Amino acid sequence: MRFSFICLHCVGTFQCNPCLKKKQKYCSANKCQQARRSTRKKERYKSDPSYRKKNLEGQKSWRQHRPSHQYQREYRADHPEYVDRNRELQRERNKKRQKEPGSMIVNGTSLSPHSSDDVAYAIFKVKNEKIVNRTSFIARMQILSREAMILAQNSV
Repeated sequence: MRFSFICLHCVGTFQCNPCLKKKQKYCSANKCQQARRSTRKKERYKSDPSYRKKNLEGQKSWRQHRPSHQYQREYRADHPEYVDRNRELQRERNKKRQKEPGSMIVNGTSLSPHSSDDVAYAIFKVKNEKIVNRTSFIARMQILSREAMILAQNSV
């Protein structure tokens, strides 16, 4: 009597292989077998400390021989279509950012809604029509008479 099973990857129904000792969960298609191996590696990585250590050591030695900036440079040189696609997607993201209406104040925490008294002002740098400086300078402005201004200049 032959049994059937449902493949966990492609969700197809197949006849069980009578030669297998364990319950069959994946069919013989290459993509399904690749998924089976990948799942097994993930499970083993979680449960087996020596397997995990061996993998981490292999990654470390690979990284020492191929620094990431070198790998990325070589990948971009070998895959110009990737570079072109990435540039196009970045242009689209930039356009979306420009079109979004929003506050021109990037960091609103430096602006206090209530001043200590009615003549305190926040002074901050404005760049490209956006307020980007995180640190603000609080200044108190007073209206001085001409005589008081002359006295203040002489005392400095």
